[in-house]
Amino acid sequence: MKKARNLFVLAAALIAAASPAFSQQALTGSVKDQIKTVQDAIARKGAKWTAGETSVSADRESWKYLVGLNFEPVDAEPLNIVAAAGLPASIDWRNMNGSFVTPPRNQKKCGSCWAFSMTGGLESYSLLKENTPNKNLDLSEQVLLSCSGVGSCNGGRLSANYLKKTGLPLESAYPYTATDGSCSAAAPGWQAGAYKVGAWGSVRQDLNTIKTALVNYGPLPIAFMVYEDFMHYKSGIYSYTTGKQLGGHAVLLVGYNDAEQYFIVKNSWDTGWGENGFFRIAYSEMDNSVNFGLSTIAFRASKDEVPVGEAVRAGAWSRVAPMFEPLAAWK
Repeated sequence: MKKARNLFVLAAALIAAASPAFSQQALTGSVKDQIKTVQDAIARKGAKWTAGETSVSADRESWKYLVGLNFEPVDAEPLNIVAAAGLPASIDWRNMNGSFVTPPRNQKKCGSCWAFSMTGGLESYSLLKENTPNKNLDLSEQVLLSCSGVGSCNGGRLSANYLKKTGLPLESAYPYTATDGSCSAAAPGWQAGAYKVGAWGSVRQDLNTIKTALVNYGPLPIAFMVYEDFMHYKSGIYSYTTGKQLGGHAVLLVGYNDAEQYFIVKNSWDTGWGENGFFRIAYSEMDNSVNFGLSTIAFRASKDEVPVGEAVRAGAWSRVAPMFEPLAAWK
């Protein structure tokens, strides 16, 4: 296991280090100059996104805290996902007869993206399991940060063993502090009302497999490599244009669109960044040093139960189907 982990770390480092299309040249100058450099690169490469000043653009010193994925393999068996041929052309879990995606949060100056990614995934999983769209379920990232042993403000990995064994309470049981904190500071007895997952596993880095998992299991904690230009993302379909690598980042995949070839993703840099805290990223970024899908996991109730996303989608159709019966009678 140690040898395999070392090989994974080495492979990740080699992938991240360079690519013929990636100059790795750092952005320099004032924020205005940096944004102009990115805008010029977007125009030169014909990229489909807009760069501008965001809530994180000016605080360059904080950029190192906004990433925090460690290069370690997901410590779970791969889920048995057979890429489906009949997938919908698009899906957005924010708009499935209501939203099963909670609002973007703010990790602040702490490399806890891994905790926000998995907590957001647990929130969506719980809404799907209970079929309660539009509920702003707010669970405690701080408990995952302070109690799980999965990581710290210096980074962590996508591992849901703690969410399966112990779970997370509401945010009020231990409000986020953007520090490592102490588990003893959480409200006594929070475990009794904790939200949990029944089972979880890894998802192979393959476009159709990830899409199938998203359709069947709901929003997925997922990771990729962040570059400097991404800090100035305002809107559109992101693809790398310029700037050096900052590090691995974990986020929450919530949708995709085949017609325009992009994923829809929830970030943890608050709503002043990107498309109100969300971003779109091109499918092509799976196949270069951005390495979207670097690590991906999915949650389910048990190995024997129908995945929660599949169950909710089937239920939604059963509610809508009777509306089409009169039309079916017309031959």
